[in-house]
Parts: sequence; C-alpha cells; structure tokens
Amino acid sequence: MPTVHPKPRPHGSQAAAPSPPPPSPPPPVASSASSSSSSSVLDDGDLLREILLRLAHPTFLVRAALVCRRWLRHASDRAFLRRFAALHPPRLLGFYVDSASLPRPRFVPLPHPPELAAVVRRGSFDLGTAADLHFHLGTGIYCCRNGRLLVCHRGGGESTLQLRRPLHPASDGAVISTFRTPPRPLPPNQRHTRYILLPEDGGDGDAVACTVVTLVSSEREVFAKVEKILRAGVWDVARTSAPIELPAHWRRSLSRGFLVNGKLYMLGTTGYILGLELVSMSLFFIEVPDAVRDDCPESFQLSVKLSQAEKSGLYLIHVEGFKIHVWLHGTDGNSTADWNLVNTICLREVFGHLVKPSWESGDSRISLPGSGDNAEFVFLEVDGEVFCMDIISRTVEKVYEMAMKDDFLFEIYPFMMVWPPIFPALIKTHDLE
Repeated sequence: MPTVHPKPRPHGSQAAAPSPPPPSPPPPVASSASSSSSSSVLDDGDLLREILLRLAHPTFLVRAALVCRRWLRHASDRAFLRRFAALHPPRLLGFYVDSASLPRPRFVPLPHPPELAAVVRRGSFDLGTAADLHFHLGTGIYCCRNGRLLVCHRGGGESTLQLRRPLHPASDGAVISTFRTPPRPLPPNQRHTRYILLPEDGGDGDAVACTVVTLVSSEREVFAKVEKILRAGVWDVARTSAPIELPAHWRRSLSRGFLVNGKLYMLGTTGYILGLELVSMSLFFIEVPDAVRDDCPESFQLSVKLSQAEKSGLYLIHVEGFKIHVWLHGTDGNSTADWNLVNTICLREVFGHLVKPSWESGDSRISLPGSGDNAEFVFLEVDGEVFCMDIISRTVEKVYEMAMKDDFLFEIYPFMMVWPPIFPALIKTHDLE
C-alpha cells in the first residue's frame, strides 16, 4: 500500500485557513470626480479670474501666467489688471535719497514680506558706473517712475543720459544719449530750466526714449522748447511754444515735474504751477491756494510737493508747522478750477511716541522731501531723520537717518513695484492652450 505523506503543518497549534483572494481596487470614482471638479473650476474663465484676484502680489500673478497661454490671457487682460490693482496696489519697494553729502543718490530698501524682499535682493540699484571718475560733477535723477529711472551723469563738459531698470538687469543701463554741455552766456535776466521725462506708457513700443523740456524765462515771461531724443540717440527737431505772461517770476522748486495725460506740471516757488500741453505746445499756469502761497520761496521749497491724481488732476501737499494739508485740483489743463482741501493731519497725533522734545521747542523744522502718487504717502524729514507716513492709514515709520546732522536733503524718489507686471512670452504648443 503506498505511503501517504502528510502535508507540512504550519507553525502554531492550528493549520492556517486558505488565503482569500486579494480585494479588487475600488473604482476610481472619487478621484475622477475630484479631478473633474478641479478641471471644471480651472476651465471656467470667470472662476479662474476670481482665484487669481486673491493672489497677494504681482509676482504670484506672473508665476500663474506661466502655467499656460490661457492663464496668461486671463492674467494680462486689462480689465482684470484694473481690478487686481484696486485690490493690491503697487507696493513701495524703497526709495532713492539725494543729499549734499552723497556722491550720487543712494537706494534704501524698505522691509517687505519674503516674496517682495527677494525681488529687491535680485535687483541692481547702485547708480554708479565704471566711469565715475570721469563724471566728477556727479549723478542725478531726472525721472523715477514705475520701476524705471532716467539718470544723468555729468563731467568733463558732457552729460550722459542713462535708462536704469533695477528690477530687470537684462535690459538695465542702456545709454540714451551723450551730449556736450558747453557753458553758454545767457542774456541778462534770462534763466534756463530743464526737465527730462520718460514716456508715460513705458515707451517700450515707442521710438522716443525721452523728452527734454527747456523753459526760458525772463522777468515774468516764459516760453518752452521741446526736443525728443529717439532710441537711436538722435535728437529730433525742436519745437517752441508761444510765450505767456506769468503772475510772478519763475523760480523752480526742488520738485521734479511730472507728465500726466500729455501735460507736464512743474511746481515753482512763487505761488503757481506751470503747465505745458505737449501736443498743442501751449503753456498755462495754476495758482496754488492762498494758504499755501503765503510761504516765502525758501519755506515753499521745503514744505510743498505735487502729486498726480489717479485719473486726472493734481494733489498739492503742504506741511505747515505740525500739520499736513492735502489739496485737490480737478484740472483739465487750465486755471479756472478750484482747489479743495481734502485732508488735514495733525502730525503730533500721528507720530505719537516718536515726537521728540526738541520738536516741541520749535527749534526743529519738518520738511517734505518726497511724496507718492495719489497723495497716498509722504516722506518727512526732521533733524536728519526721515519718516514715511501713509496718509490713508495714518501710520508712520522711521526709514532713514542721515549720517551727518547738518546734511541737506535735496529730494527723495519713491521706487515702486512695476505695474502692470511684465508677463513672459510663452511658446505656443497644442498642450498649452
């Protein structure tokens, strides 16, 4: 009889039961539903725009635009950008300070969240050049707007205009023009005042690199000469305005002129703002409010700044003792509209614990070296210390201290985040549509 060998027993006291077959994976219903739901949300243009509106910074918006061409179209749409800017206004990244003790304007960054701080760290803000020894007469800023600076280096009988884009090193430092500046004898009682302006729209698609406006004044009469410098460095044919009679002698203030809707506004120190309509080449003036005009030219120089309104019009900011007055002029390019006092701020209340006893004694003077668009913020200097005050929230922080207490602060140039942001160009492929 054949021998039957028993099967080996497993370890333990009892035999193991047969293993059941492995369970089949559940149908991917939930995963498919989730994926389908996400896809339907992101495929909906209205919902996508609402999501993009909740991004905190323009840098996040640029990153979102890298996803695909459809996202780029939504993120760069003009109507969408207007909504985004209303919720997230361009941030003040820092400022350039220009004083008597500095060889050239110096950039001072402001503290920011990590995302914006990284943007500033990657920038190239030093205005020095390899030819600094040649430009022994110094470096000045003619215009600082929307992430761009128009810088003039002077020395050796010539001046060099340079376009600086600190946040975009690849296109930074282009020389616009180098021209001789020989001294010319001026007729008696005649003064020349020069303003150099960047295009309003950024000029990326324009042949014009900048516009040079020269005011020629004598007694109470003034006319303007306008020249355009093309991107090739060529100076266009000059145009000249008809002269006009002014209410008082023209004396330029330290404030730089600014261009709004084709009109150049220039603040003087003798009670009015001089304007030039560039298309028609017509000059006009706007008298400042009586309460501001009472300041002598020397006080006016340090206590008054112009600020452009969002759409049209002008803000005039006036420091009087320990108060700031903000006036609005809804001008269309004439002097018939009225000034309206829209804000008055007591600096003692706003500064609070920052007020020092020397300020109260009357020995200190508060000056106004800089301001932002729409009268949103101002820079105030007291005894060599510089403060930035947000006019809307009425908050103040100390942002700079001059190394020499007797230094003279000429002007502060706010440096803002570029707006609208510069979006990347995506390569068109079928899977990125």
